[in-house]
Amino acid sequence: MSTNKSEIKKLSNGLHLIPIGGCSEIGMNLYAYVFNDQWILVDMGMGFDNELGRELLVPSPETLLKNKSKIKALFITHSHEDHIGAIPYIWPMIECPIYGRSFAIEMIRDKLSQFNLANKVPLIKVYPEKTVSVGNFSVEFITVAHSTPESSALAITTPDGVVLHTGDWRLDDDPVLGSKTDETKLKEYGDKGVLALVCDSTNVFREIRYGSEKTVRTNLVEIVKKHKKNRILVTCFASNLARLETCFIAAKESGRQLVVAGRSLKKIEKIARIAGYFQKIPPFIEDRKINSLAPEKVLIVCTGSQGEQTSALSKIAQDTHKFIKLQDNDLIIFSSRVIPGNELAVLDIQNSIVKKHIEIITDIDCEIHASGHPSREELQHLYSLVKPHYLIPVHGETMQLYKHAEIANKYGIKNVIIPQDGSVIRLSNKSSKIVDKVNVSVLAVDGNKLIPIDGVVYKQRKAMSISGIVSVVVKYSHGLIKITDMTCYGIFEASEQEEQENIKQDILSEIKLSLESISKGKSKANDIKIAVEKIIKTTFLDLRGKKPVVLVHMIEN
Repeated sequence: MSTNKSEIKKLSNGLHLIPIGGCSEIGMNLYAYVFNDQWILVDMGMGFDNELGRELLVPSPETLLKNKSKIKALFITHSHEDHIGAIPYIWPMIECPIYGRSFAIEMIRDKLSQFNLANKVPLIKVYPEKTVSVGNFSVEFITVAHSTPESSALAITTPDGVVLHTGDWRLDDDPVLGSKTDETKLKEYGDKGVLALVCDSTNVFREIRYGSEKTVRTNLVEIVKKHKKNRILVTCFASNLARLETCFIAAKESGRQLVVAGRSLKKIEKIARIAGYFQKIPPFIEDRKINSLAPEKVLIVCTGSQGEQTSALSKIAQDTHKFIKLQDNDLIIFSSRVIPGNELAVLDIQNSIVKKHIEIITDIDCEIHASGHPSREELQHLYSLVKPHYLIPVHGETMQLYKHAEIANKYGIKNVIIPQDGSVIRLSNKSSKIVDKVNVSVLAVDGNKLIPIDGVVYKQRKAMSISGIVSVVVKYSHGLIKITDMTCYGIFEASEQEEQENIKQDILSEIKLSLESISKGKSKANDIKIAVEKIIKTTFLDLRGKKPVVLVHMIEN
């Protein structure tokens, strides 16, 4: 992927926004702002997947690499993985300073330490109402409420106007831990004039706002108090410090001790304490000590609210957790909502739990989760504060972006630009529009490498997973051809040994007859290989309705 000469010319004139990720999916947020060919980036996030053995996705950095020398800084809105998770993979390719609030910086530092990068990256902590000047840009961090602390919208001031980039946000009059959205500051910018509002679209299909985090706290505490004789497990987003604090309060007020299960929870606790949180809360008890505590005297917080296969809750549900085994009198509380795309994974875990006759409580039963994203009601309020000349919906799938545009039009914002990943948007008071598009792609974290999800590797893996593999060895020498071995993978069940042997013999006989005629001529190894592949695929298609991947190993004596 590359930026062509016409795009370079356009980017050297005025203000542009290029979403590298975040406008075709929920996740992989990465946005480039360009003024007169100077670049700053906002967020560098990761996506998630569960196909073909891949779990983590990152946006391709090729456009950034082409403009590496022009990138002045990376600004982070908050600490969630879909906004910081790609930093260890992409930052080494571009090497620029990273600005963020304290909690986000500590999260990034911990993540970089796992890649031996913590001492190599310039991490700069920023505080609200302080402006960072970088080249042609001045950036102010504005406090917004979200489900992780110290989240910020960014007011990006340029000679062509102000862009307000919301990051993830919501309105919460009582967030319990952290600050409310700074509506006064947002209105100040609105009164001065905002060229474009680049805004979170996650919850655009929800009409009214979620309740406050305080309401969630009240309800969770009451549920825990009510179930005095149960051992209680709670799963929630690990980065939601307010929810973890609520679990501690619920445990304390019901005479229980808080136990944590899952590596990410233990990591979050450590980082939270470094950043100044949980100062009045004693260290959480590790899951390995669970058997020394009476079941009705513990509240276990565990990872796995999104059905992650390697999470603590997944292992507990499958009876593979080293320390925690489900008991008849357990109660499991899902203090979270399901992120789109994770529905089946969450349902699988819940089905496994229910089969064991264990009670589950979700946000459908009671208000035990508050989203960190704005409903239509909250969006309308933000529009009234900011009064943007243009709206650019981001952070969502295509349906969400188009619905956001529709809602904005309904509430009086007539100028809406709906981007896709790779859109090059010219921002100007005279005329803002998509002027071009750069090619973008998605890379999967595969072991310690990044590989394209639409490349050869995953195409081959998909073919093998769908139709199986047949491996055959062909020896040839001086016109003599012999099949010495044939093995099938992912095609036959153990009970199909007889059918497997019959099919193999049919194929071997067919190959032998075909190769005898081939061997009379001066056939090349590749001709023999093609003939063998065709016979195997045709035979399996006729007899099993599948065309397997065929591996022919040619050995010349």
